[in-house]
Amino acid sequence: MNRISKHFHHKPIIFLLGCLVFIAAGCHKPGGGGGGSKPSFSTTPYVYPAMPDYVPPVQLYIPANNPETVEGVALGRDLFYDSILSSDNHHACASCHHQAYAFTDRGNPLSMGVKDSLGTFNSMALFNIPWERGGFFWNARAPILDSQIVGPVPNTKEMNLPWSQAVAKLQASTMYPGLFNKAFGTTTITKELTVKAIAQFLRTIISYNSKYDSVQQGLASFTNDEYLGEQLFMTDPIANNTPPISTKVPFGHRLPGTGLDCFHCHANPDFVPELLIPDNQVLMNDGLGTINLKVPSLRNNKFSAPYMSDGSFPNLDSVIAHYDHEVDPKSPYVSSQMYAKKYTAPGSPDQLPTGHMELTAAEKSQLKAFLNTLNDYSLLTNPAYSNPFH
Repeated sequence: MNRISKHFHHKPIIFLLGCLVFIAAGCHKPGGGGGGSKPSFSTTPYVYPAMPDYVPPVQLYIPANNPETVEGVALGRDLFYDSILSSDNHHACASCHHQAYAFTDRGNPLSMGVKDSLGTFNSMALFNIPWERGGFFWNARAPILDSQIVGPVPNTKEMNLPWSQAVAKLQASTMYPGLFNKAFGTTTITKELTVKAIAQFLRTIISYNSKYDSVQQGLASFTNDEYLGEQLFMTDPIANNTPPISTKVPFGHRLPGTGLDCFHCHANPDFVPELLIPDNQVLMNDGLGTINLKVPSLRNNKFSAPYMSDGSFPNLDSVIAHYDHEVDPKSPYVSSQMYAKKYTAPGSPDQLPTGHMELTAAEKSQLKAFLNTLNDYSLLTNPAYSNPFH
């Protein structure tokens, strides 16, 4: 695996508005940890770009103990791309989260860590993190972003470096003590401050610039196929019940052109489960027992293949085929929110005799057309998220 950066690279340090260091005490902020030197310092609040009005205000999701600052974000970006946090100095966070792939791992089902160790789960995309809920990682084992960041560094299948050694390497570098001092007011580096800096950077990776977003803001229009695909995605199915609505569809089956009920588990604006579904999770089977797996966002799906927690589905066609006719409604490992079980359960509205969606070829094409409107190409090239060492 190619090295992202060498930890001894020096990034030019730009001292902006240095005179503000001595401004009134009301502008000074205390250091964030450790017992090193803590000269008076000030930080610059990070300003998020304007977002569509249907996106909840990002300020509601920024923790009070780690506000976004220009200095903290810049430090976090360096740390995200620096291989200093791995035992072999060849693996960085960005080794498995590439910007050109919506911060997933370049089409790999599973990621390779230090010593070519193969990971357990498919590398998840990184964007719109402030609005994440229900935990982090595929199995939601990390309740907050900070605990998610802590995990990969000492993980033997990933970066394989105990945090004590990672902190020692950062402290010994000629670059990082000064950058931590700018961001947190101390030259003493800690695991906690390192995590806070990376978290600040990750929370700035925003993706609301797709065609879907343009349509919602009245700046563009769907094609006919995209529009029909949206209708399939955003509405419930209608059964061919008494009296029969169509003579071309078996009695009781879903009428073509009516909904697939995708929108409850993939609700806008981020296409993750709506709030009525607990903890952003569905019940699935890992082959050994049951585990709760997160429902990922469908945004930027074109760039984040392969799909599912194990990367077993190579493209959208295979995903659509799976939900069309491969889900067993009788399986105890299938969520009650999924089409196959929800619409075959006794007493369900428009109860269907089969859990198969029975999509026509045209419907499959329309659904894919809509899903492709969720791709934000600007995310892949935004210089604010790129490798600072290049």
